[in-house]
Order: sequence, then structure tokens, then C-alpha cells
Amino acid sequence: MKNARGFTLIELLVVIAIIAILMGILMPGLQKVREQARFMACRANLRNYTVVQRMYADDWDGNFPRSFDWLFKGGGTNCNWHDESKNLALHPELAGSCWSYLKSYPKIHVCPTFNIVAKARSCYMCGGATIPVVPQYGYTMNSYLNGDAWSSVPAQYQISISGNNLRKESQVKRPAETFYFSEENTWRISGLNNAGINDTNLRPLPSKMTDSFGTFHKVAASNMDHGYANASFVDGHVEQVNAWDNEGLETWELCWPGDKPAPIF
Repeated sequence: MKNARGFTLIELLVVIAIIAILMGILMPGLQKVREQARFMACRANLRNYTVVQRMYADDWDGNFPRSFDWLFKGGGTNCNWHDESKNLALHPELAGSCWSYLKSYPKIHVCPTFNIVAKARSCYMCGGATIPVVPQYGYTMNSYLNGDAWSSVPAQYQISISGNNLRKESQVKRPAETFYFSEENTWRISGLNNAGINDTNLRPLPSKMTDSFGTFHKVAASNMDHGYANASFVDGHVEQVNAWDNEGLETWELCWPGDKPAPIF
């Protein structure tokens, strides 16, 4: 009977080299598949937010919630979005006007990609706070809906009804072109914004000196300043948005609820 023949060292090295080559070929593709799955999960989250938009409007005569306290009744400032001690499922006494609708969807509040990025990238800290970044919520509301940002807008451009600033869906001139909720970065980007997510409302200006859409989807980790975000719109659809479009004015233009083009001041 012949002796069983094993692999030689050279043969083992060749096999290992082939496996390494195959892994090098396959890994980028697997990473793209994973990110696409996360991207679709983030978009699905916002589709659920559009359901909440609709339910709130139906219950409140077509009004928008206040963008400052739609999530936290005391306002979404001071790093509440990543403060485990202020998780609203555990502390409903802190909840704002939309929580009674959102609590039925416990897994939609943090985009999987944002969860990774927020923990990995330097955070725009709120008021010097240094609590750990553990995302509890990751979506921000257009602060020009329900008028919370009108103090930033010159009087000649403000939309009002019966002496009050914009409150109702019916006042939005182009609901398919006005975003409601979107994603925001945790860091500043020169020439695009001057703040990362530090609250739960998104208040862009044409000066590009405040907030902007996020830039962390569909892009390599080395180029996180130039990716995409998802946004829900007043009419109920969700789409991909690019903060750099229209010379970096895309966030401002899509937040503006009045006639287009949005005013520049």
C-alpha cells in the first residue's frame, strides 16, 4: 500500500496566496454590499418617519410639530441625541410632541451607517459636553417647518398666515421639493457648514454657515465629506440628496418651503 502523500510547504504557500488574492478581490465587493444594505435600512427608517409625518398632520389639523421639540420636549440640544440617559423609551417624561407616534417604531431612530460613523469620527460637541457618543437618535427636522427658524430669515422673505409664521402643510409651496427629516454629520465641513449635529433640528442658511445634509453614504471612509444623505419630504416620498449640489446650497434650497428659487441673503 502506498503511503498517503501530504501537501508540501510550497503547495501550502501557493494555496494561501490564492486565498489571499481571492479575499482581496471579494472584500471590496462585500463591503459595498454591506453599505448598500445599511443605506437601504436608513432609507426604510425615513419611510417610517413619513408615516409619522402623516399621522401627526391628520391628528393636528395639518400642522407641523415644532422642530425644536418634536423629539424632546425640552429641546433636542446638549447632545441629547447620543445620551443614553435620555433614551425616550426609558424616559418618556422627556418626550416631545412626536414621540407618541414614533415609539411604535423602536428600531428606526438610528441609521446603521450613522451609528458607525458617529462613533468613529470626531463629534461636534455640544456646549463642551464630553459624554460618550452612543447614538440614540440620528434624524433631524427641517427647522423652517413650523417657523422655528424664521428669526434667521429677513422679514420680506417670511411666509406667514394670520400673523403667525408657517405652521401648516398647506402653506408649503412645493411639498415634493421641501424636505421634512434628514441625516446630518457629526463634524463640520469647511465651505459647506459650520456645525455638526448638536440637536434634533436642521437649520441651514444660504451663507453655508450653519447646518447641512449629511455626507456619509455611498463613499469611501477616506472621503466622508463628499457622500450622500437620505431625506424625507413633505409630500411623503424619500430620496437621496447631495449637500454639495447647487454649489453647496442644496440643503438650503430643499429646506425652503416658499416659492422657488429660495432667496439668497
